[in-house]
Amino acid sequence: MKEPSVTILVTLKNSASTIKQCIDSLLGLDYKKYEIFVVDAFSTDGTYEILKRYGSKIKLHQTKGWPPAAYNMALDKIKTEYTALIDGDNVVTKDWLKTLVSGFKEAGVVEAVGFCPSPKASPNKLQELLGRELEARYTSFGDYLQRAPTMNVAFKTGLARKIKFNEALRIGYDTDFSYNLSKYGKIKYIPQAIVYHYHRSTWKNFIRQQFLNGVYVPLLFKKHLGGVKGDKISKPSMIVQPFLLVLGLLAMFFSLKLGAVFLVLLASIIFYDSLRLSRSPIEFGYYILIFIFRLLGWVSGLPFGVLKVLTTG
Repeated sequence: MKEPSVTILVTLKNSASTIKQCIDSLLGLDYKKYEIFVVDAFSTDGTYEILKRYGSKIKLHQTKGWPPAAYNMALDKIKTEYTALIDGDNVVTKDWLKTLVSGFKEAGVVEAVGFCPSPKASPNKLQELLGRELEARYTSFGDYLQRAPTMNVAFKTGLARKIKFNEALRIGYDTDFSYNLSKYGKIKYIPQAIVYHYHRSTWKNFIRQQFLNGVYVPLLFKKHLGGVKGDKISKPSMIVQPFLLVLGLLAMFFSLKLGAVFLVLLASIIFYDSLRLSRSPIEFGYYILIFIFRLLGWVSGLPFGVLKVLTTG
């Protein structure tokens, strides 16, 4: 396969602590035909000033709004055969792009997805443990997926321009995009294509992320219920937790024993997952908190999501 032209698209806001590492790693790629396209959502922490120092080495734009709008704006300008996406808190390996694009050698592949481990030295414990949990899920994938996060993915530019990102979604737009893209072909998983990802570094940002997941999941469920046959990224043990919590609380009004059954089952799942991932008693306590706050974020956001579904028809 002849080396195709690729645009690496990075959308970000307020990434001053990580953006230099990100861009420096992109400039050192072992690949010839690529360009770097960065869209900054009017950062206020000095990110844009850092980016301007790279001059003609990158194509730099600013636009208001959430990432889907930035992606669509950029796709209208990109002329290369393929587009690769990473986030502003990512660092790529030297052979990342070459390895990722190799996925398109297989007939019928419309999107290639890489592996996203945490950096070897995570800034804090929360980031380290969030990364370990995500890595545990990634290492269980097969050859093909149904969706892909924007932090390590490549696709055919022309097809992406046709599909577009859903600008009504503040989160989950990558899931929606991949589901739409999968109608045209296969999504290939290539674990050798590595991007190191810095996860949420504060509890506040982590809980906010999970709350938004809860808000926008009903919209995705409504749109893709008929076409989705499972999701290898979100494990069944994750999906059942909100239902067990709600059922347990509702059942309490009719039978304390029945409610307790649901809640004990929920606690057992959280306990098992925490124990499986932990390497010390302290980490076990951290994971208990991570899974509880994740669950509470989801459940708190879901009513707002259901309201959005009802009010948007």
